[in-house]
Amino acid sequence: MDIGNTCFASRIPASASSSSAASARSLPGVPGKTLATSSVRRKRKQSMFTITAHYNQYLPVGQNSMQAILSLEVSPDVQASPSPLTLAIALDHSGSMEGSRLRSACEATTRVIQALDGSITFMLIAFNHKADSLYGPAMATATHKRQAIEKLRRVKADMGTRMSTALNLITEKLGKRDTHTRKVLFLTDGKNEGEARSELDQAIARCAAANVSIHAWGIGTDWDEKELRHMADATHGVADMIPNPAQIAQAFSGSFQEIRTTVLANACLYLWTPMGVSIKKVEQVHPNIVASGLEADPANPRQQVISLGSFTKGERRDYLIELALPAYTPDQQFLVLRPSIAYYTGQAQEVTEKSTRQGWVFAQCTQNSALAAQLNPHVAHYIGQEALAQAITEGQEALAAGDTARATRVLGRALEISERSGNERITRLLSAIVQRDARGTIQLSKQADIVATKKLALNIGHTSKLK
Repeated sequence: MDIGNTCFASRIPASASSSSAASARSLPGVPGKTLATSSVRRKRKQSMFTITAHYNQYLPVGQNSMQAILSLEVSPDVQASPSPLTLAIALDHSGSMEGSRLRSACEATTRVIQALDGSITFMLIAFNHKADSLYGPAMATATHKRQAIEKLRRVKADMGTRMSTALNLITEKLGKRDTHTRKVLFLTDGKNEGEARSELDQAIARCAAANVSIHAWGIGTDWDEKELRHMADATHGVADMIPNPAQIAQAFSGSFQEIRTTVLANACLYLWTPMGVSIKKVEQVHPNIVASGLEADPANPRQQVISLGSFTKGERRDYLIELALPAYTPDQQFLVLRPSIAYYTGQAQEVTEKSTRQGWVFAQCTQNSALAAQLNPHVAHYIGQEALAQAITEGQEALAAGDTARATRVLGRALEISERSGNERITRLLSAIVQRDARGTIQLSKQADIVATKKLALNIGHTSKLK
């Protein structure tokens, strides 16, 4: 029986098979573009992903919802060639970048361009109140790299900052999705000016729809962390800060080296549920907390699709899934969720991997209150990480409002949560703002500066995984 196309909640015996018939699967955001399942194409000798579900399957009679953590991990030992790469570099050259900032940014960009190999497509954008395409898209041949560097040397600092112009120009030049990994190294030193926030949000949405991932960097401390974080969160990218212009080269080099470990692109998570079961919410909870958008799969009415972007070797992401359930007969086990993943390999092949049984989610109503009361450790851990993010947000808002008493209290609570949950990065960042005295009392650190608060703000949603 094809449980992926069943139109009712299926009771699954312990010996159930994980096989199912092939069906076409659509790429989210790309009408008419489908991915066939792995049963109708050459199968990979080695699976790229391990999919594991963590949850308590036992529910009290009458409960109509449940939560599960779905862990997706690419093996660090997987044998795979790098994904074809298209790299765009977008540099702010507004008036505030004059001097060492622009000079260091151009030097760092030159080093990245020189490091590109001939298989990479690249483009170079400079923006202030408008965006200029300095070079590309072009293959990274020696001639093209030399010409791009010559164009870069002519860039001068002037005018204001409108970030949407750079992002819109990138998506215009790159066009619709392809099988490449598409990354942007984006550098700015200031807030978005001269346009409504909605214009920037629309440009970011265009990047997400075109599968363009943004690595957003703020140099100095005058930029808006919410703008940079949204660029990263909405496009499966990252956001970070560079306090000193002398650090730009190291930041760009490290970011580029990480990008080159990408082994698959355009990954999509497919979540099948039987009739009567619906997905209320999906949220990425590791490595950071980001709401995940669900799209209906036109090829399968019982399936929802989530765009995941690209993955590097050894990368792991965890997702919190909330399900709405019908009334089930007590003491019978029912399959309520079955995931699969589709992606492009370094050879531009379309591949779909179906989860083994360890990635499926089951539900069973029981009158045994002890079984139903158990909270899965992974679910509990990430609920705690969401509480941590909320406490940091409230503490930052209190600091900004000058309410030091509330900020001390709330950030102190956040420090306790981060220490207890083993979130080492957040613990380190919080410890630069709040500290315990000899009696264990939480106090605001006298050494805390704007760099510490900005760095914490960029990392609000960072989570630790359960050890």
